[in-house]
Amino acid sequence: MHPDLVLISDLWQLDHQVDEVRKRAAALKDVVSELDDQIADNSRVMEDTAKALDATIKDEAGVQRDLDRYIVRRDRAAKLLEGGEVVDFETVQKQLDQCREYVDRLEGEVLECMERKENLIETGSVLETNGEELKDQKGQAYERWVVEGRQIRTEIDEVWPRRQELFGELNSELRQRYEGFRQRGMVPVATLGEVVCLECNVVVQDQIRIEVNTGRRVHGCRGCGRWLMPSPISEGDNE
Repeated sequence: MHPDLVLISDLWQLDHQVDEVRKRAAALKDVVSELDDQIADNSRVMEDTAKALDATIKDEAGVQRDLDRYIVRRDRAAKLLEGGEVVDFETVQKQLDQCREYVDRLEGEVLECMERKENLIETGSVLETNGEELKDQKGQAYERWVVEGRQIRTEIDEVWPRRQELFGELNSELRQRYEGFRQRGMVPVATLGEVVCLECNVVVQDQIRIEVNTGRRVHGCRGCGRWLMPSPISEGDNE
């Protein structure tokens, strides 16, 4: 293989190693961030649930006051009818019927408020438990991030000087092209097949394949632009 191609390949291997290590670090951080978001969402739902519970308690108290008032009116009207002391029987009977209707409706509303209150209390309890579990998970994830983060920094520190050394050995033209690949997030090298570039399937001219496989020159693929690596078959034949 051509010396420049060996240099580019070795540099890429180191950069790829650093990229993978950094991805690990980013993934660990993402877990912590995601748990932070979940904790914040859970807290907002808990706050909304607490507000809904307060409103339901107030509604229940208001409905209960109305219910108590109509129960008194109902019972009073019933006693008047039972005692035969009313002058206007029809009016009192109408009031009694109305009070009974209101009492029935308000009793239903009180039961609905009680059921809604119980559900909200249960929901709040579940959310509180969930919040504690999320905080525990975040603590564990943060600890992993810190511990593994130290290991990751050590790995990068071990590789980086050699990476910089290889990068400095590239001539200005190769360095510029290599940086272009890095900025676009592309693998800078592609392997030759028998006839085509294995990355983009563009046919490679016979002369170029010979020069790449024999290590005489460095060539880029006319399709994807990557530097062409010798065919494994060719390398095996050379051995």
